[in-house]
Amino acid sequence: MVMHINKSHTLRVYPNQEQRRLFARTEGACRYVYNRALAEWGTSYQQKKAGEIEKAKSVIDISQDVTQWKKQEDTARLLELPSSPLTQALRALDDAFKRFFKGQNRSPKKHRRQKACSIRSQLDPRQKTAADAWANQKIFFPGFGILKSSLPKRLRVAQPKMLTLSRDACGRYFVAFMVEVEQALHPENDQAVGVDLGVKILVVYSTGEKIKAHKAVIKLRRKLKHAQKTLSPKQGAMKDTQHKLTDDLIQRFGVICLEDLNVKGMMASAKGTEEAPGKHVAQKAGLNRGIAHAGFGEIRRQIEYKAHWRGCRVLFCDRWAPTSRTGSCCGAYQATFSLKIRAWTCSNCGAVHDRDRNAAINIVTFAPGGTPEARAGNVRSKARGEVYPPGPDEAIQPTRWDLDEPRTESQLLNGQEVMPSETRCRSAA
Repeated sequence: MVMHINKSHTLRVYPNQEQRRLFARTEGACRYVYNRALAEWGTSYQQKKAGEIEKAKSVIDISQDVTQWKKQEDTARLLELPSSPLTQALRALDDAFKRFFKGQNRSPKKHRRQKACSIRSQLDPRQKTAADAWANQKIFFPGFGILKSSLPKRLRVAQPKMLTLSRDACGRYFVAFMVEVEQALHPENDQAVGVDLGVKILVVYSTGEKIKAHKAVIKLRRKLKHAQKTLSPKQGAMKDTQHKLTDDLIQRFGVICLEDLNVKGMMASAKGTEEAPGKHVAQKAGLNRGIAHAGFGEIRRQIEYKAHWRGCRVLFCDRWAPTSRTGSCCGAYQATFSLKIRAWTCSNCGAVHDRDRNAAINIVTFAPGGTPEARAGNVRSKARGEVYPPGPDEAIQPTRWDLDEPRTESQLLNGQEVMPSETRCRSAA
């Protein structure tokens, strides 16, 4: 069984000297058009707000202004460059304003000149030159011609609608595009796994497997001044680790259970205020760098869209569920628990628990609807500092899923209810 998905590709390209000069001129023109349009748009908005004009300028009005700029002597250089990247710069500004008025982001800012930059262009499907080039698996960028690329022979791509040509801080060039492809679904697999994310140990599976975090970037940050050129490849190694990890999960398991981590809250500063200064600020800053380096949000994003592609299910346990404090064997809850404790012995059943693996096993229990806290006689205890064994009829109790996702038909997984994939998986394609 196959499904159609939109899949993005990023390939390295090697433009010649003339194409590099054209890229620099075009990027500068796009930045000029963006900043000037931003200024005129802001002036028009303030005039409307003050009641001087009835209607602020639209993107069509600004586009007509750009046409007039090309006829002016001081900006006649715009006429010598491809028009599509200039149009896309205006559309990007229009989209930024729309998100600003919806309250989704801050007001647009001026673009500054920098080494890392990009331009975007639209492909005309009626252009025979472009169609022939892409039919022969060659990268054709409007206005630039054919770009020499590292397109693998095994990768067969169709002609996209949009292309982005970018240059990174190291001076390398890349082209990115999105096309619709057929993706084969994995055979149905009900094997579930819990995934516990950490800083020192990046991932611990409920099966006991551990994957350490890539430390190359952290080591190089201490020598950042002298190792700036080699830092970027090491950061790429971290991305490679994340992709290999998520690919392994998708290929081996049909149900992947994660914690709904509040990464932004976890990385909050401990600086405090002048009236109430924080404690252990330097240590918390180091922890924040470790969390940022591990890329919890990126790992979750990759798991979600790859699961959607392959027909797997992704479940999340509540972010307040005590996955580390609850014993996975008997369900006993440890009220007093320190971050320094990496292994502990349950005083209720005597089982020895590794902190991370125990959390991963509990994630498998809690995500499908297991009870996140132990109870004594079905009455939640309010005491602290002791270990409370589960009650005599402490069965798996269904908990709420998401407020925006109604519970429909469910599937059976080891006697526990599991939400269907179509209501849990989200596409990030």
